Amino acid sequence: MKKMQQQSYKTIDFPPLTGEQIKELEYLKSMDESDIDCSDIPEKLETPVLSYYFPSLKVPKTDIHTKIDNDNLAWLKQAGKGYQQRLNNVLRWARMNNCPIATL
Repeated sequence: MKKMQQQSYKTIDFPPLTGEQIKELEYLKSMDESDIDCSDIPEKLETPVLSYYFPSLKVPKTDIHTKIDNDNLAWLKQAGKGYQQRLNNVLRWARMNNCPIATL
């Protein structure tokens, strides 16, 4: 079996910020946190932040063959195309949230 190497992530080049966007960020940065009105922000985001951030990364991939339980595959496929990316996102979420893999 090949030894897994530490992979580095490469971000996609987003367009540079406009002058107006930079001014707005500087203004927000200068504000006291207590002066920021957060009442219009939902307590729970409908779309997880991860689903925005991770697609912006060019993550190196390795082809593998594995078996998955039918119920888990059906769950991943129920939202339509993209079940493999969802599987990667589930695994990444578990890893980033310190899922105790040794005890599973």
